[in-house]
Amino acid sequence: MASRLAACEACRKAKLACDHQQPVCSRCQKSRGVCIYRTAPFKRRRVEKPSLRSPDLSPSFEPRRNLYPNPGYLGSSSHAAIFKHITPSAEGEQSASNQLLRSDHPSAQWIGDNHLLLQGADVLRHLLTMYSLSAMKDLVLFWLAKGANLALAEPFVAQCAESISQLFTSHDEKWHLVYAQRLLQNSAKPLQFDESSDLLSFSAHFLDHNARWETLGIFFAAVSRATIDIPFFPLLYNTEDQQYTLRRLATKLSDFSLEIALSLDCLNDLQLIVQYENFIVHSYVDGDQSESLFQAESNYPLVSLLHQLTCQGYHTWRKLGDVISSTFALGYHENLEAKAGIPQFLMELRKTAFARIYSADKNIAIFLGRPPRMNKRFCHFQIPACGTRFPSRGRHHTWSPDARAGYRADTCWSALCASLKEEVWELLQDAQDVDCARKASVIQRRAEEQWQALPAHFRLESSLKQCAQSPFDRDFLAHVRLNHLHVLFLLRLLLLNTLTEPDVPIIETAGQMLALVVEIILLRDQLINSGTGLIWKVAYYGLPAAGIILLALLKQHSHSAPGISRTKMLRDLSVFVAEVQIGTIVKTGDPNYALLSKATQTIQRFLDSFNTDTGQPPREAGHDDANEDWAALLSQDLWDFEAGFWQSLADHPSLGVLDPPLPHV
Repeated sequence: MASRLAACEACRKAKLACDHQQPVCSRCQKSRGVCIYRTAPFKRRRVEKPSLRSPDLSPSFEPRRNLYPNPGYLGSSSHAAIFKHITPSAEGEQSASNQLLRSDHPSAQWIGDNHLLLQGADVLRHLLTMYSLSAMKDLVLFWLAKGANLALAEPFVAQCAESISQLFTSHDEKWHLVYAQRLLQNSAKPLQFDESSDLLSFSAHFLDHNARWETLGIFFAAVSRATIDIPFFPLLYNTEDQQYTLRRLATKLSDFSLEIALSLDCLNDLQLIVQYENFIVHSYVDGDQSESLFQAESNYPLVSLLHQLTCQGYHTWRKLGDVISSTFALGYHENLEAKAGIPQFLMELRKTAFARIYSADKNIAIFLGRPPRMNKRFCHFQIPACGTRFPSRGRHHTWSPDARAGYRADTCWSALCASLKEEVWELLQDAQDVDCARKASVIQRRAEEQWQALPAHFRLESSLKQCAQSPFDRDFLAHVRLNHLHVLFLLRLLLLNTLTEPDVPIIETAGQMLALVVEIILLRDQLINSGTGLIWKVAYYGLPAAGIILLALLKQHSHSAPGISRTKMLRDLSVFVAEVQIGTIVKTGDPNYALLSKATQTIQRFLDSFNTDTGQPPREAGHDDANEDWAALLSQDLWDFEAGFWQSLADHPSLGVLDPPLPHV
């Protein structure tokens, strides 16, 4: 009788036949999925029946000790504040710590009892069987040498790469199980520090022989990000398929590293860093469509599109929600300056984490049209020192004249802009406020003062092409400018009576935003990611600007508006569409591909509708009722520039005569 062969995890879960090819079966190779075979697929756990002699037949239960504060806002009425005076004895604390490291603690049991850990070990074995660890280290170091890095884990990436490359020296039959257990035991150890600690002594807790799952999480997050920015690396990949496979495997192992570390229920600074970087990786990597979605798209294009956007948006939204929950759990929302015993480097790291997570919350909320989850009323707004300081009174932020471009400077500026965006969003919720215009003008004045307070070398006042700085600095300057313009754009959007009637100020701002995004697209090979990727800049800044310009051209506002070149706007729209359609910046299956594809189809239909002789769009005579219905539909949500907006824009009466029409739900 032939011996049984185990199916891979993907085929087993799909309940489909597996051809058992090693290391990747045919189905996984065709679908470009992660193919993992269990180490002991047919082994059943033996369940011991309780002895009849035992007086108590129920299993014993020992509650888990929570090693971090309760998530949420710890206000004066919270249970944490009420019981704050009750402190555990030193003896109790020591007993709990000993319990954590005892050999019979769940984290120290044999690896077969921990399914999550076993899966992580299998992915680790699979990845290191397919790819050279030293080659992946070289990829990360090459990526770092270009000027890129992980924004929050920046101080640790190179060290983690060196530690991981020297970690796996034994390769016997169960080497991956041994190392997985060792990493877990290190992850269970606390990160110790005092006021005299520095970055080097803090890093020693998770480097070299102290490497833990979080160390792996940072390294493979960097590997995944490097595969996005480096299109060709012969030691690891020569084709897009090979590049994609490594990216997905590295992301998968980063996921397992994070989940295994979090399963220990001992949240710490390092785990939050891994959480944030994992969220950022998924914002770059997610959005790939399955075979079923491709098939559905051919029959019901818009239904498939909306479903994909909803799923992708929810996944990103959920990941960010987990990061925000951990931020509150660790108390980063409180005044960190008031806490004693924190070394200066760690305080700055925590401020950086708060600022990046706070700004990500605002930007993702605006992009997805959902309410933000971090509010300054329940947080102590704080940003790291970056040649910057807050005066004792007032809200103005001052920068040092010699401040340098970098991830920390990008963090500071993004958080300052996000603070203003939060205030704009709150005004939007109370748009009927008779004082709305005055409040908006106050925010606008502060935004302009904030821009003028920047060092002169941070303000991009000319064309990006004329900027003679390094690729990283050029990308940094472009993003600083886009963030400022976006604040003004949201303010002017707030003051519109209706979205179908854009006024001159918002048209001017949208024109500047689109022109800069087009420059970034054309100069993309001369830029290095300084905190935000190209596709995010295109989708977050470029699409809303293009939408407003399209509405303005449909209403022919640009003829009488001073300082607005209608020819330039049409040229920018044409370049924007062409670069997206030819696939130079986004390809089928990439994040936000469906949204960009829908938007560019609508813009292209508009451009095609222009009469080549007069340069005018088709006249709208006889469409008054249709125009009113269309305007009412489009103006339902001023902040919606996703698929629904572009579908509604495609339904404009002047575009209705074009063939073929865009599909309806």
